[in-house]
Amino acid sequence: MTARSVRPAGSSRLEVLERLRRAPVLRQLELGALDRLASRSALRALEPGTTLVGEDEPAEALYLVLEGRITVHKRSGPHETSVLGVRGAGDWVGESALLEGGRRGASVTTQSAARVLEVPAAVFLEAVIGNAEAILDLLRTLNTRQRESDTLLIDALRRKQDQLEASNRALRRENRRLRGALDADEPFAGFLGRSAAAERARTAAHRAAESDLPVLLLGETGTGKEILARGIHVASDRAERPFLALNCALFTEAVLESELFGHVRGAFTGAIADKPGLVEAANEGTLFLDEIADMPVALQGSLLRFLELGEFRRLGETRLRSARPRVVAATAVDLDEAIAQGRFRRDLLYRLDVVRIEIPPLRERPGDVAVLLTHLSRAVAARLGVEPLRFTPGALQALDRYAFPGNVRELANEVERLYVGRPGGDEVGAADLSRKVREAETGGADGYAGAVRRFKARLVEEALAETGGSQAEAARRLGMEPSNLSRLIRRLGISRPEVA
Repeated sequence: MTARSVRPAGSSRLEVLERLRRAPVLRQLELGALDRLASRSALRALEPGTTLVGEDEPAEALYLVLEGRITVHKRSGPHETSVLGVRGAGDWVGESALLEGGRRGASVTTQSAARVLEVPAAVFLEAVIGNAEAILDLLRTLNTRQRESDTLLIDALRRKQDQLEASNRALRRENRRLRGALDADEPFAGFLGRSAAAERARTAAHRAAESDLPVLLLGETGTGKEILARGIHVASDRAERPFLALNCALFTEAVLESELFGHVRGAFTGAIADKPGLVEAANEGTLFLDEIADMPVALQGSLLRFLELGEFRRLGETRLRSARPRVVAATAVDLDEAIAQGRFRRDLLYRLDVVRIEIPPLRERPGDVAVLLTHLSRAVAARLGVEPLRFTPGALQALDRYAFPGNVRELANEVERLYVGRPGGDEVGAADLSRKVREAETGGADGYAGAVRRFKARLVEEALAETGGSQAEAARRLGMEPSNLSRLIRRLGISRPEVA
């Protein structure tokens, strides 16, 4: 774009003098000095999009904006620029170059049609040299401009960093997705099973890994809660940070608090040195709290505060610390019942129960016993350095019928027991299985567990029928919480009658 330069004359000269008289720095000068400066300067009319000066160009002049808006910007990358400021009528442009070795540190471009007074640098300096007030005003102006530029550059760098972090997170998610397409078992390789129930649990865990919200894993003992928790960590953006697990049922209240939040030297007998807790050690990673329902109620309050504010204190310390691990909690206990009994805080449940994953028991995963049996048998054989045992069809049927109240952990125990005193590659029949499995097999088509399941289903169906399908009333008659009855209905696959 082009610009026209003219000497101010007539009414324009009076306007220029008035602007100079009110302009920063020059307002300290006498009228005669301002008139001499104006006579040696030039008016420039600029079209929108005109580059007035370019970055790194010689600083031969500075400009007083009379009309319009002008943007000061700097290259921040090969194809990026950062805005250092926007100047309007009455502002100087280019004064910073006076202290930058005579080179432009930024470019100047008009946002709209503009008029500026071009003042040669030598003329400007000649006018202010010798006037202490003008020099001080110039230094104050330069200092203000520098702070503005620094603040805007820092903001631009922060935005760029945020964009890079968002791009990196997206790339990591896509990388995990592509790896998952190549290997469907990753990152939940340990949670085996081909049943629809197992697939639903894995799908829910994958979704949980894509967010950064607290996760609550519900399931009976031995169903694989920690396996899913580790998988969620590995599949998340926190995978490069620590995964730490704490079983809340293993410690007394004081020890559990120390394990969780840490302690300082002298906090209690035996505290001979400062020790960070797991919330600190797992910062930016994942903290897995197993058996969360067994945490003492008093300590639950401290955990709630930490989850809400990210703040905590080590035992024996008044200083507030902060950490931000992602919390994944797990329990085999019905938390609604624990709340009713006063053993668990309802407000803590609200904090933890953001992403809920219900892990099905092994008896509700048809066909998965055979998959797990093969995996466990090979793992034990490899550990012992022998060939895997072979299972007869009768043994497979017996194991498939058994309810496995201890779930996968109990199945693993059954497999390990079979290797005791038996050479590798041997054949296992139904008679070789443990007594509990054999007795369950002879207890009917689906054994004891099936009989219990049918009994529960009959009770629930009768209660629903008697109450016209009212789940709340049926729960009252059965002495259950409505939420517990709802889960039982889903687990048993009961169709509720329509309420008239």
